[in-house]
Amino acid sequence: MKLTSLKSLLFTGALFSLVACKNPQEIVEPEAIVSVPSAELVLDMNAYGGSAPLGIENVTITGNKMSISVKYSGGCEKHEFKLIGHKMISKSIPPQRSIKLYHNDFGDSCRELIEEVLVFEISTFAYDDNEIVLRLDGFQEPIRYLPLR
Repeated sequence: MKLTSLKSLLFTGALFSLVACKNPQEIVEPEAIVSVPSAELVLDMNAYGGSAPLGIENVTITGNKMSISVKYSGGCEKHEFKLIGHKMISKSIPPQRSIKLYHNDFGDSCRELIEEVLVFEISTFAYDDNEIVLRLDGFQEPIRYLPLR
């Protein structure tokens, strides 16, 4: 009887040690908080004319954040992106603002095809808390934006 109890106790202890101990590689770290750059309004969008090539695949807006799916070549250098908009708007209904995604590849001559989703805070593109149409250079479709306050 004592031998059976001892075996049960050892089995239970071994089971607890297996369940309680985790391999450090299995522990999942929380995702890093990624900062979302803010879009900028500028008077002269031509100052950003030397943008490196990229393809804009899709654009979505959720709240005051714009997600832009892009493709570009690179892979050897870190690339920089800025979303800029013209301070002036057209007097149409709804009003329209020209915007541009500026891409600096820092001379990256590598040819790997990079696919990435860029996210920008776009409340600076709002106009009197009303709907505005954003015209993104290099993207055919108009983008309707109703800012959240």
